[in-house]
Amino acid sequence: MQPYIKYYANGLSTDILRQLYTNMLKPRLIEEKMLVLLRQGKISKWFSGIGQEAIAVGVTMALHPEEYILPMHRNLGVFTTRNVPLYKLFSQWQGKASGFTKGRDRSFHFGTQYYKIVGMISHLGPQLGVADGIALASKLKAKKHVTAVFTGEGGTSEGDFHEALNVASVWQLPVLFCIENNGYGLSTPTSEQYNCENLADRGVGYGMESHSIDGNNIIEVYTKVAAIADSIRINPRPVLIEFKTFRIRGHEEASGTKYVPQDLMDAWAKKDPLENFQSYLKEENVIDKAFEVEIKTRIVHEINEHLEVAFNEEAIDANLINELNDVFKPFEYKHITCKSNSKNIRFVDAISEGLKQSMARYNDLIIMGQDIADYGGVFKITEGFVKAFGKDRVRNTPICESAIVETAMGLSIAGIKSVVEMQFADFVSSGFNL
Repeated sequence: MQPYIKYYANGLSTDILRQLYTNMLKPRLIEEKMLVLLRQGKISKWFSGIGQEAIAVGVTMALHPEEYILPMHRNLGVFTTRNVPLYKLFSQWQGKASGFTKGRDRSFHFGTQYYKIVGMISHLGPQLGVADGIALASKLKAKKHVTAVFTGEGGTSEGDFHEALNVASVWQLPVLFCIENNGYGLSTPTSEQYNCENLADRGVGYGMESHSIDGNNIIEVYTKVAAIADSIRINPRPVLIEFKTFRIRGHEEASGTKYVPQDLMDAWAKKDPLENFQSYLKEENVIDKAFEVEIKTRIVHEINEHLEVAFNEEAIDANLINELNDVFKPFEYKHITCKSNSKNIRFVDAISEGLKQSMARYNDLIIMGQDIADYGGVFKITEGFVKAFGKDRVRNTPICESAIVETAMGLSIAGIKSVVEMQFADFVSSGFNL
């Protein structure tokens, strides 16, 4: 087969080319097995990423293992490239206790700190703000890390997308915003979703560098993202990347693809990232039939072996103690006795003093909110805080409650305490999507 995609090895070694191929093949073979299990009733649902493997694999290989990735439900390649044990994934999708959510969810709404993967948020937009928080933590700790976060072209219409990009740009956070533009938001084509030629063009409005990449070309994805990531580590800043690809299966398997014109489906089928790359590697004598068979056999054996482990796992024995232990964090109560004379002060002053004491006690505690820096906040709670603790820790924010709540969550994931000031109680509802 003559490849429909033009590849340029750009000096990549044989080992890297083979690894790119292997890492794309693995999620493809897993997906094909999951679709069989779905029809057999052994898993309950599936969101297919077949045809989009090059994006997840290329981005993940371009990042360092210690750098966070926030994937979506079509990014199986993120998990497999990070070498998450397959039996854990299979147990997750079968609702078994060994799954990451201990049977409470059968999809991709899970994360793992060990592999630096943060589980997707169904609303899509909010996870972009969470990436801001993780990136802010990296910048404050001078780690020189990149945080990559995924969304689809549909998610770019949400307000959280715009808030997250704006915050990242204003604060120059080291985030890779990855848009998988796969043609349809469930059944809604891109022509009915946005009125610009390329979603990458939106980066201009935020003063942000942006790129549009062929999402089916694994070499282009890997080399360009690796170069961008290296640059961000040296010069922290956000970058918006639009990956052009296509969803050749339904939004999820139950929805089908009847709304997609057949000629469009046929055209993109010819651009299959795995089949084209495999043909290219054979033409270049990087792999041969024997290598292909060996790798497929090894992966299929691994899949079957780990499926057996998941199948043999006993059903969940739910009990109240286990459930509550996963809700409430254990803690040791410490009684603090006041060592000085108490005094009567206003409630607002007590809040200010409490925050000031906490800022002094925890030297990485961050306070974020509108007008809280030099102005001291509309109620003057943080007056004088900038002089005492500096603007890195006392941060004025744009008017975007949702993104700042999300940023606080990201900071927490990365191990930094934070406080968010909402000027008025009704503003809190903006953060409910999280």
